[in-house]
Amino acid sequence: MRVLETLLVLVFGLSYTSSKWIKKYVENYHRPTYYNKGHSSLDHVDYNRTALEERDQHPVEEQHAQEPFDALRHQSFYISVLHHGSVICAGALISHRMVITSTVCFRSPVRDNTYEYKAVHLSVLAAIDMVPFRETMPHQVIGFYMPVNKNNKEVSHICLLGLNQKLGPRYRYISLYRRIPQQRDEVTLTYLGAATRRLKYFNTSVLNFDRCKVYFDALDFFDVHTYHPDYICVRNRRHTKKTTCNTRPGDPLVKDNQLAGINIFGERCELDDVVNMDIYLPIRPVVPFIQLATDALRAFTGTGPYNETANPPEMSPLVKSLKEGKPMVWAADEKHS
Repeated sequence: MRVLETLLVLVFGLSYTSSKWIKKYVENYHRPTYYNKGHSSLDHVDYNRTALEERDQHPVEEQHAQEPFDALRHQSFYISVLHHGSVICAGALISHRMVITSTVCFRSPVRDNTYEYKAVHLSVLAAIDMVPFRETMPHQVIGFYMPVNKNNKEVSHICLLGLNQKLGPRYRYISLYRRIPQQRDEVTLTYLGAATRRLKYFNTSVLNFDRCKVYFDALDFFDVHTYHPDYICVRNRRHTKKTTCNTRPGDPLVKDNQLAGINIFGERCELDDVVNMDIYLPIRPVVPFIQLATDALRAFTGTGPYNETANPPEMSPLVKSLKEGKPMVWAADEKHS
């Protein structure tokens, strides 16, 4: 009996297998094919079942993962700020539409206190745009954000520039370093070479800030009481016959391929064969201002809602107008008023 059952299973199994093979053979090799003599052989439809299934499948899109940001290779983060087409300052690209720089570049000259900088007159160029024999139009600025302390009326040490159009994917921005660099930390100065106008890097370290006080007091640059408690002191190049320092206000300070600080006053290389130093403001203390300015840019351009989770306990008139979706015209450029 068991032998009979085994034979029956074998017979039915072979029959089923052969029928599937015959069905596939008929569909693939004996299906009727219709040709249009007006078409070339390349335009004829292949009625092979496998070919039809492959034809109806959607092509799989290749996912290209963006490589990690490298400050040495992706030099588009370094920005030159232009006023009426002339370079006045450096900066760093912190998003596809936001540039951070130093307010020293926009202080009114001593001889003309009425001098004003307006967003309509400002534009920016990335380091990859400043290539000889390659014409690149500057990117127009639409928002100019310079915070002022409401208590003592002091102007902040950094400002933000919002661009009129979001930059393309080939412009890589630099992320923010959320810590304050400490003494002896290794950092990298970025600046444009005086002769080549190419982006250069100088690996250095953070110094004790008292050394910067002594150094700048010796140059009679400004009084020690004007120093900000968040300033950090960074070693720069020596001024010799072969080397010199060439940093500008707004030059980015890089650590671990992130933006750690902004040069506030630029280089001071009057003395020969001494350790030159620059003053930088870390990014961490200005993160709340960056968030507010980003929300303001979104509100002005209508590209996104205001971030309600960042509301302070007491909202200023500007913040209140952003939350209500009606940004105050005086906070934007003059052409929006």
